Amino acid sequence: MKPYQFYRVRRFPKLQTGQSVRNQIQLTFSGEGEDVETVLTLENPSFEGSLGLLRVKSEVKHETYGFIKTVVDSKRRKFDFTEYLQPVDFPAFHDEQRGLVLFQAPKKVCRGVVANLRASPCEVELVEMVVDFTKVLELCSEYQAAWFRGVSSRVRAAGISGDQIQDDALFKKLLKEGELSNVTIPWLLDDIEHRVMVTGAGAVVLVQDYRANQGLELQIVMDVHDKLLSKVWEERKGRRAGADIPVEP
Repeated sequence: MKPYQFYRVRRFPKLQTGQSVRNQIQLTFSGEGEDVETVLTLENPSFEGSLGLLRVKSEVKHETYGFIKTVVDSKRRKFDFTEYLQPVDFPAFHDEQRGLVLFQAPKKVCRGVVANLRASPCEVELVEMVVDFTKVLELCSEYQAAWFRGVSSRVRAAGISGDQIQDDALFKKLLKEGELSNVTIPWLLDDIEHRVMVTGAGAVVLVQDYRANQGLELQIVMDVHDKLLSKVWEERKGRRAGADIPVEP
């Protein structure tokens, strides 16, 4: 599956090919200050239609428990850690006409990079969006899969799949008891059906494999934006409780 995370643009500089915009922040990492630089470089201003190709490089902080084994002074030693920095390098796309930026990266990476950009004012300001699934259901005739979070005190997430599941009693029960996190819908483009997932954070995830045909991928996700996302989302006002609970598609 390939995710395309959408952001509305509040501010973005006019770049020439090969030109970069960057910011630098200091993160507290293992009790020490760590300089982290985020760089967005315009690689191709006319990559696909109105989309320009960007390259994003940064480091994302993860809070997790683990250990590494290495050799110090010819002796093998084990080091425990509770957090680590992950270098990230991924493509993104800027649509100046629509006022959008798309990150082609997993959710946690996207949120980490956006947090880095916000931590120190720079020429890039991106707005996170929230999808109203009530409006999605009004515009889509079929759900093929759905994931819910917070289903009960013991079940953090649950998913169902099938045909026309939005009409099933189980779907309605889960919708009443939990929070809809994402849905998979059939999407027609040039009379060909594609399966796409729409997430509550405004991402479009392509379920099928297009054999690295990124031009087609971008046509699909932008068609979903124009005909669906742009009609069913609004600016995120604040991070919801439990919004970072991992939900598997």
